[in-house]
Amino acid sequence: MRQIIPLFALLLPLALASGCAKQRPLNIVRSDAEAAAYQNNPEKAVADYEEYLNRRPEAADVRAEYAKVLMRVGRPDDAAVQLQIALDVEPLNEEYLDLLAKAHFESGDREELLSLLNRATMERGRVADYLRLGEYNAKLGNADEAVTAYLTAARIDRGRSLKPQMTLARYYASIGDRTRQIRRLRAAYYIAPQDPDVIAAIREAGEVPGPAFALPPEEVR
Repeated sequence: MRQIIPLFALLLPLALASGCAKQRPLNIVRSDAEAAAYQNNPEKAVADYEEYLNRRPEAADVRAEYAKVLMRVGRPDDAAVQLQIALDVEPLNEEYLDLLAKAHFESGDREELLSLLNRATMERGRVADYLRLGEYNAKLGNADEAVTAYLTAARIDRGRSLKPQMTLARYYASIGDRTRQIRRLRAAYYIAPQDPDVIAAIREAGEVPGPAFALPPEEVR
């Protein structure tokens, strides 16, 4: 007797194969998302990133890329959620911390922003953490807090690096404190007398770079 195979049994493998064929490989989903973001098609990029993260939620780097697109489409609150998850996975990732601070700032969440930045200075206390705290306090109009953070960064650095000195010089210039601006430019020149940005800043301030202009940073020990 010939065995009769039910029709659904024949069709089921075809349906499953068709369903699998429609699901893009993860590497294609990500490349499609990146291409859409690059081609200024953020809506498609968002959809592709969401598909990727639904299938691989532990991918912190993709969450950061997704967050950048969310900020481009005016969704900094949603971006902050994604970046917090990414930072929880990789707590020492500087890029994620920078992006999260930017997302909080763009969303107007001042309290969360300052909480994040102050926590970073307490937990890690690096030069970069205090420079970041100073930068956002300056943007928020907190002049005293900005100067305190910048000076703390310079003290931690002990006058070894250019960035704290130049950051202070630019900040003092922005608030019209020429005396302190020039003092920090002299310190920057002492550290890096050949740096073209330092030389340009000195000349822009109306001073003349040269051996007599150099002065050790206040923080040198």
